[in-house]
Amino acid sequence: MKKCTRCESTNYVKAGFKKVSKGKIQQYKCKECGRQFTGQEKYKKLDEETKELIFKMYEEKGEQRKIARILGVHLGTVQHHLKKTQKI
Repeated sequence: MKKCTRCESTNYVKAGFKKVSKGKIQQYKCKECGRQFTGQEKYKKLDEETKELIFKMYEEKGEQRKIARILGVHLGTVQHHLKKTQKI
């Protein structure tokens, strides 16, 4: 079930469509806070286990491109998490 991106309420109504490059996407309006949302996540968040694997593989002299390929994430994601913790 879809949830509001601001208050996580499941109390919403349909509120038209949003035009995107691939056509159109149904929009919803939250009855609790009034926010409009599509119910689709823009980005998939990395779980803590994957973040730890990035660090462990890098410490074992793993190449960044290789880590990204093995874990199935974008190279920029690997670089971002390494830079964020000053491992680079």
